[in-house]
Amino acid sequence: MIKFFLMHKDDVCGTLILDETTGRLLQYHDNGELLSPYLGTADTQKMKKWWEMRAVPASRTMIQKAIRESGCLNAETYLAKNLALSMTDSYWICPENIDLKYKDIKFSNLALYNEGKIPYHNATSYDPNASLGGQMEKYWNLQGSSPLLIKESYKYYGQQSINEVFASMIHKLQDTDVPYVQYSAAITEDHGILSRCNAFTSEEIELISAYEIIQSSKINNESSLYDGYIQICIQNGIDQEVIQNFMDYQTLTDFVISNTDEHLQNFGVLRDTSTMKLIGPAPIFDSGNSMFFSETRTQPYTRAQILERKITGFYEYEDKMLRKVQNRKIVKLDLLPSKQDVKERYVQSGIPE
Repeated sequence: MIKFFLMHKDDVCGTLILDETTGRLLQYHDNGELLSPYLGTADTQKMKKWWEMRAVPASRTMIQKAIRESGCLNAETYLAKNLALSMTDSYWICPENIDLKYKDIKFSNLALYNEGKIPYHNATSYDPNASLGGQMEKYWNLQGSSPLLIKESYKYYGQQSINEVFASMIHKLQDTDVPYVQYSAAITEDHGILSRCNAFTSEEIELISAYEIIQSSKINNESSLYDGYIQICIQNGIDQEVIQNFMDYQTLTDFVISNTDEHLQNFGVLRDTSTMKLIGPAPIFDSGNSMFFSETRTQPYTRAQILERKITGFYEYEDKMLRKVQNRKIVKLDLLPSKQDVKERYVQSGIPE
């Protein structure tokens, strides 16, 4: 067993014990300063899930290669080797009896070093992708003025990457106040399609997932998780109209593009890393699993079948999600993209139709 301090920048949140062989989190003790994950309510059970979700899915080919080359057993030991650093928040782990500061290991320093990696006591290199979740092959490019997230799509004719661009086009045409990530796409030399977007987090702003928000507080048995999420956001300083409008808009646009991947890690809120105060909803992101990208059926869905499609989110089916929308006019039907809009966007992007 190995003892680490869970850090938020240079503040100690608590202590955690990891299994040296498997990398699994065994124990966590919070120091009571309200700095830990889950809005300061973390305990051992919550942190076990946090650690598991933070490790990269081992099913991805790129991470399998990185794990092998690093000499690690699995994604969790690889995460520990990289001090659990993430591009989306300021949490990391500091080994006991080692004097490290956040300025020594933060990712913004990586561009100064060869291939975006920095040596750590000649034993490892910090990899900004060690905590990068999701099933698509992806990586951070830190060489520019702003971190760039690259997603590679080879399955399903690259449609997942194209869908990211299509979703961006919908939001742009809506001229909405709801924040969203702007994606672009390009063809790779080996005939894949990749999508690109700038990071929306920084040293000053971090992402807190909807899953963490929900798990941070006990929700009244009479309330749904959907309503509970909104209420917890309001209780922690986000304006009621802002969060309700965001949820209405996200739910409706996800339905428009038939996004079935609405799980609670795929959206959340932004937080000021200095004050630990919530700022507002995080931009809409990760819309690739939409537009029937993996479907093999030859017959179109009926209206009833569309509403009965299974999704991953607050509810299991689309119709139940739609019932939670309070303002159905927040998405303007006359501003949804036409066939000509889509064709022009493809021509501009250089992606074949």
